[in-house]
Amino acid sequence: MNPVKSLSLLFLLIAVASCSTVYDVQFDYNTKTDFANLKTYNWLPVPEKADIDSLDAMRVQKAVNAEMQAKGLRLTSGIPDFLIAEHLGKEDKVSVRDWGYNYGPYAGYWGGYRGPMGGVSTFQYEEGSLILDFVDPQTKQLIWRGSAKAEVDDVRTPEKREALINEAVQKILKNFPPPSSK
Repeated sequence: MNPVKSLSLLFLLIAVASCSTVYDVQFDYNTKTDFANLKTYNWLPVPEKADIDSLDAMRVQKAVNAEMQAKGLRLTSGIPDFLIAEHLGKEDKVSVRDWGYNYGPYAGYWGGYRGPMGGVSTFQYEEGSLILDFVDPQTKQLIWRGSAKAEVDDVRTPEKREALINEAVQKILKNFPPPSSK
């Protein structure tokens, strides 16, 4: 195998080995909200028309409830200080990488290859996204939003799905509550 193919295979193996890690974690919030006064929460129902796997929805709620409890917040069936809505989605993606090399038609150093050598590789994968919206129950206005994305191709067992959801929720809620601006 020539070194270029070996290098491409190595990058592909690294990409595959690093699948299912959470990336692109973001958050935003209303700076006028006093997050120090938020002590209780409840869940908004998942709309029936939302194409969300009910088992994954339960996994998200379980993970969020555990993180919120660790932060001193409590789930209530009464009137909460805020409501949480969850949004899950999947999308097919293609990653295209230009490795920046092309040695031309006389690259005979590695196995006598005589054609143009491309430094471009592609990788198809499925990207999952999780968004957590925190909503003021009186005004129905968004007060905080956190989101994360992950490659989900190899997340086929319940244990792997739960582990990935737990990782995503931990990374998202690391930023909640936001630092006090007072």
